[in-house]
Amino acid sequence: KKQGLEIVALDEVNERYTLFDIPTTSSSIAQALREETEELVFQWMHPEQSDIEETRQKWTKWIIENIVPYCGNPFEKTEALGFMVEEKGKWYGLMMQVPLQKLGVASKADALILNVKIHPEDKEQLIAHDGIYEAYHMNKKHWISIALNVCSDDALVKECIYTSYKCVAKKDNSLLSTRDSL
Repeated sequence: KKQGLEIVALDEVNERYTLFDIPTTSSSIAQALREETEELVFQWMHPEQSDIEETRQKWTKWIIENIVPYCGNPFEKTEALGFMVEEKGKWYGLMMQVPLQKLGVASKADALILNVKIHPEDKEQLIAHDGIYEAYHMNKKHWISIALNVCSDDALVKECIYTSYKCVAKKDNSLLSTRDSL
């Protein structure tokens, strides 16, 4: 049984607006309607997207309490937060707020992303998950962006953060290294 969501656009006389169904149409009305529909569908599918500050606090706290407590603002004019393997060390994570459009999502909403380093052979499997994208403003071979307010798989996010730390750190001095699991 095939599952999915079908969206049917109706015109003012309640007849199917067929130009909406043709992705290659040059109709600006159909294109604008399609973009607006994509935005509504995204908001419907991701209602948790709205509270970015709460999400920022949750993940910053988890990282500081479970990996290493080194973080700081790497840029003067943004609220980005870099997570480092040691004080003034290399980054293993970069958290910032960006428009979802920058990640290739047809939405006007913002995402709180965390860029993390990965093993290149894991990239395709990871970006197949909801809320995980090719890296924003980082090397796309070695980094991914996790939209923390979109991705609902907390265990996967934690695993990606820890993997990123281990990819960057010369020695695993994380608080997790003394535990049996995440």
